[in-house]
Amino acid sequence: MLIKSKVFYKQPGLMVYQDALKLQQELREKIYAQRTMQIQRENTILFCEHPAVISFGSSATENDLLIDLDGLCCHKLDVVRTRRGGQITLHNPGQLVVYPVLDLNDFKTDIRWFIGSLAEVVVLTLDQLGLESFYDAEYPGVWVKGKDGNCSRKICAIGIHLSRWISNHGFALNINNDLRPYKYFIPCGISSEDRGITSIVEELGKPISVAEVSVLLRSNFERVFDCELV
Repeated sequence: MLIKSKVFYKQPGLMVYQDALKLQQELREKIYAQRTMQIQRENTILFCEHPAVISFGSSATENDLLIDLDGLCCHKLDVVRTRRGGQITLHNPGQLVVYPVLDLNDFKTDIRWFIGSLAEVVVLTLDQLGLESFYDAEYPGVWVKGKDGNCSRKICAIGIHLSRWISNHGFALNINNDLRPYKYFIPCGISSEDRGITSIVEELGKPISVAEVSVLLRSNFERVFDCELV
């Protein structure tokens, strides 16, 4: 019987975005040092929420803002620039943000496989909740199809960063968060009229907690990445 890889699971709860970035960097450096010493890597996955913040990815520009930076401050939205892929996105309470800090040498050194696998974790979870969804490589993220079949709504943003095949950043799944701040910018640079933003609560039409969704995501991460969260 093959022994599955172990991935350390941490759920710090509500965490300031910059603190999460710092923690990820510390974990990455530790994992790289362990690789250099040829000892078992402490691959880790973080499940957390953030106070309201606008995150600029590596492709983001202020042209995608619909109000100026001072206006964002007035709405109590911090702005943080990051090295993750993608453009502008929102984090706020009720959105589950998942950061896998993994040495892909322990899994598969293929960025498309990695992004596709993260998307699969989300799609499987949404399916268990009764929501049909799909990953769109052209507009990276997980989307749900409108009932009329014409309009797709983004429910999960995906943006990662790899250095020396060690990952950070990850995905942000809208569960029961406030969607109104999305009107202050063009989410992920997508302004098409047949694309929108949604959440699990919005689609189900009934309450669901972050904790409930976390349990499903944990199980599906273990399944897709063939690992054990400890």
